[in-house]
Amino acid sequence: MAKFRLTRIEPPEWATQPDLSTAGITVAEYAAIQRHRDKLLRMVHREVEQYLNTPGLYGEGESFPDRLRMTGAYYIGSESYIAHRDPAWVQISVRCHCLERPKAGVPRDDDYLGLEVWLKCEPRRWAAFEVFRNTDSSSI
Repeated sequence: MAKFRLTRIEPPEWATQPDLSTAGITVAEYAAIQRHRDKLLRMVHREVEQYLNTPGLYGEGESFPDRLRMTGAYYIGSESYIAHRDPAWVQISVRCHCLERPKAGVPRDDDYLGLEVWLKCEPRRWAAFEVFRNTDSSSI
């Protein structure tokens, strides 16, 4: 099976606006992370692509997810940043919404698969993002 390539898009007009939540993180810490947003988004993209290209992910027949239903596009639906202390680090969650092709009677793509990518970074090493745990998936 050919490698599944993905494209990150801006949230569609019909989607709810992306949600941002923070807990215990200072404005300065959040700003420091956002200075490296391009790198953060590249890492999220890599994790989403890696997940959707996992051998054995797609079964035959009525399985979820169904690769043939997906368009290959996704958008960021929410982000959260949670500060931890002793030792200090920031837990980052980026929730991606993968789109499915239009269904009968629906004139547009729609949300299909949710993937939550978990990253972490440490103070003074804001650009050194690491995968924090496995990517979580859900039907949306």
